[in-house]
Amino acid sequence: MSDSNSSGKAGVVIVIIVIVLGGLAAAWYFGMYKPEQEAKEQARLEQIAEAEAEKKRQQQEAQKKGRYDQLIVDADAAFEQENWESARSLYSDASSLYPGQPYPQDQLSIVNAKLDEIAEREARRAAGVVETVSSPTGRFYVIISSSVDEDLAMDYAKKLAKEGTSVKIVQHNFNDLPFHGVSVGDYDTWDQAVNNSESLGNTYGKKAWVLKY
Repeated sequence: MSDSNSSGKAGVVIVIIVIVLGGLAAAWYFGMYKPEQEAKEQARLEQIAEAEAEKKRQQQEAQKKGRYDQLIVDADAAFEQENWESARSLYSDASSLYPGQPYPQDQLSIVNAKLDEIAEREARRAAGVVETVSSPTGRFYVIISSSVDEDLAMDYAKKLAKEGTSVKIVQHNFNDLPFHGVSVGDYDTWDQAVNNSESLGNTYGKKAWVLKY
């Protein structure tokens, strides 16, 4: 009988120990291990999300940079062709992408100055005003008429101005004599002036030539 009681008590103790150990294991699993694994998984997912976000940001930045570079190329081409309105629009778009970049801002300043100059010239033309260029400017003028008689040159220039032509009198010397050239176009480069001289000459029925002054 005594051995039976002892065996029963031992069995109860074992059951209690098993229950306690099971409870401790469950507490460790649900209280420590599982939360730790979930935290690691969450950290892994966050790292993946961050990597994907960074990859997407880099792709967007590359596209933005490519767009900016193409705008600058197109704007520079328009600038070289003296297509000021197009150049202004393209430089403005480029500047909006990277406001801190000085190049498009510097070019915009030049373009806006050119456009202001053209607007002023058009206003003078509309009023029939003939501008006189009396000192070197470094520009290339398309001349369709030149005379030692200033009044004769001015009368012809005013006639053209009243017809809507943007015209200038360019005072220059030839064989030590003062001449007054009637210019119907002026450009930044020799090639631009030469390329336009033939069509301008045909327009006014004159043989046009280019004068650097």
